[in-house]
Amino acid sequence: MTLRAKKRKFYTPEEYLALEEKAEFRSEYDNGVIEAMAGGSLNHQQITANCTVFLDSKIRKKGCRVLPSEMKIWIESSGKFYYPDVTIVCEKPEFYKKRDDTIENPKLLIEVLSKSTEAKDRGEKFFAYQTLVSVKEYVLVSQDKHLVEQFTKQDDGSWRYLATIGLNSKIYSESVDAELSLEEIYDLVEFEENL
Repeated sequence: MTLRAKKRKFYTPEEYLALEEKAEFRSEYDNGVIEAMAGGSLNHQQITANCTVFLDSKIRKKGCRVLPSEMKIWIESSGKFYYPDVTIVCEKPEFYKKRDDTIENPKLLIEVLSKSTEAKDRGEKFFAYQTLVSVKEYVLVSQDKHLVEQFTKQDDGSWRYLATIGLNSKIYSESVDAELSLEEIYDLVEFEENL
């Protein structure tokens, strides 16, 4: 007996966006392939909310917008639509084909790591985000230990890495000129410290 591989359907960006408008659950788009997103844990959601609220209070007066995870990012060079956990835009928002639900010019992107998404967040997503000229900083936040990793774009196009460890530590974001304590990021998050 011969097993046949199921043929994968490919979608245009417009087909994906039309389906996404009606969908009960969010999906990301990878060059024709629609990929369902995993649901977030309580810690994941709390960290995302904390980053959104605390950063917004510090950078709103600087003309920046902090957008929660419902905002999509379009990466034209690789044909991808992603939903970062937190998106920060400091210029006038540029929208994909005038859609107000998809940004093309984020300045800072934050992803909260989970076991199911960590490899993609560190690899594929980071590489795709680097192709956006507007992106100056990428931040990964652990949800099971007090650890924040920052990747900051340098003038020569390289990326500088900085890990900040421990609840009593603070991070400074050059891209939006704001400081955030890990105590703020991890407010109401409960886990045993692993470091």
